[in-house]
Amino acid sequence: MSYQAENAKVREAVLLAGDAVGDAIEHWGFRKALGRVWTSLYLSSEPLTANDLAKELKMSAGAVSMTLAELRRWGVVQRALRPGERREFFEAETDFWKMISRVFRERERALAVSCRDRLAQAAEMLEKAEKSRESRETHQRLRKLVALSQLALAILDTFIASQTADFSSIGKLLQFAPKRGAKS
Repeated sequence: MSYQAENAKVREAVLLAGDAVGDAIEHWGFRKALGRVWTSLYLSSEPLTANDLAKELKMSAGAVSMTLAELRRWGVVQRALRPGERREFFEAETDFWKMISRVFRERERALAVSCRDRLAQAAEMLEKAEKSRESRETHQRLRKLVALSQLALAILDTFIASQTADFSSIGKLLQFAPKRGAKS
């Protein structure tokens, strides 16, 4: 295979991988371009300029600039020093755990805390309400949702702190999870 043909295959593979990662992070609520740019940097054997990325990904200079700024805010792309160069070069963070834990810490954990707090507030509202049969049943189910949200938060915290998914330290919270097939 000629160098040019091999180079075209590499470029095609990088673009395919970028689209795959872009689709995955788009599912998480990020823009697809973030995944495409990060993947191109990650798969590159050397740091790239914004212009290199714009050409490779067929994106405008402005779109690449905004995407790089956002990726830098998330800490998944950084400037790469090239002594004597006036152009800015960029490289991808290669520590997957560092990237994923930051997203979990800053986004998913905030959502879990907000959800738990609002569910607890709703349960408190019913605690003070008239004690009809319906309000007692609703309150009981709300308490289960609060427990589930506490479990989710504990799992996230354990995952972030331990860099694994070891759930042994939160076993006592599992008692609040409804048994499979049990009527709630």
